[in-house]
Amino acid sequence: MEKSENQSFVSIFLVVGLSDAEEPQLSLFLVFLCIYLITVVGNLVILSVISADHRLHTPMYFFLANLSIIDIIFSSTTVPKLLFILVTAKKTVSFLDCVTQLSFFQFFVVAECYLLAIMAYDRYVAICFPLNYTLIMSREVRFRMVIACWLSCSSTKLSEAIFLIVVVVAGMGPLTFILVTYGRIIGAVMKISTSKGRVKTFSTCASHFIVVALYYGSGIFSYIWPSSTYAMDKDVKVVAVLYTIMTPMLNPIIYRTARKQDENGPLEEDPEG
Repeated sequence: MEKSENQSFVSIFLVVGLSDAEEPQLSLFLVFLCIYLITVVGNLVILSVISADHRLHTPMYFFLANLSIIDIIFSSTTVPKLLFILVTAKKTVSFLDCVTQLSFFQFFVVAECYLLAIMAYDRYVAICFPLNYTLIMSREVRFRMVIACWLSCSSTKLSEAIFLIVVVVAGMGPLTFILVTYGRIIGAVMKISTSKGRVKTFSTCASHFIVVALYYGSGIFSYIWPSSTYAMDKDVKVVAVLYTIMTPMLNPIIYRTARKQDENGPLEEDPEG
C-alpha cells in the first residue's frame, strides 16, 4: 500500500504551562515539589501504619490503603514531568511519553472514581447497618470490590469521543452512586436523637465528602470546559493542577479524621434498627 505524500507524523508535543515565562520557574518548582513530597510521604506513612497495626485491619482502612496506593501512583504519573519542565523550561514531551502518561493517568482517574464510590458505600453500611457491618463488609466482599475497582478501568483511546465516553461512564456513574449513598446517609443521620450523635456519626464521612467534592468538582470543570479555550484559560490550568496534584495530598486528612473517630469510640446505634 502506497503512503500518501501529504501525511505528517507527530513526534513531540508542546506543553502549555501555568505561565508564558520562558525561563525556569524555581518558585513553582519548590511549591509543587513540597506538595508532591507531602503526598508521597504522607500516603507511605498511612500504608506503613495500617500494615503494622492489626487494629486497623478493618474495611475502612483497607479501602484507605488502596486509595493511598492509587494517589501515590496517580501523582507520580504527572508531577515528576511537571517538575522537570519547571526547573529546565523545556516544555516538550515526546509522543510516546505523552501517550504513556495519558494511559496511566486515565487508568488511575477511573480507579479512584470507583474506589471513592466504594468508600461511600462502606460509610453507608457502617452508619445505617452497624450491627451487620462486619458481615456485610466481609474480607471476601471488600477484596472483590477492590479487585473490581482496579479491573474496571477502561482502555485508553486517543479519540476525544472515546475519552468523553470514559469520563461519563466511569466518572459520572460512581458520582451518581456516591450522591445517592450520601442521601441515604444524611437521612439516617438525621434520625439520630441527639445532636452530638449526629455530629459524631457524620464526622466519619466529612473528609471523604470533601475529597469527593474537590475531586469531582475540579475534574468536571476541567473536562466540560470548551476545548477551544481550554489551553488558553489560566483558571482552567489552575483547576487542572488542583485536580491532579492537590487531591492526592488530601488522603492523610482522611486518615487523621478516621483515626480520631476510632479513638472517640463506636458510632451511634442503628437509627433504623
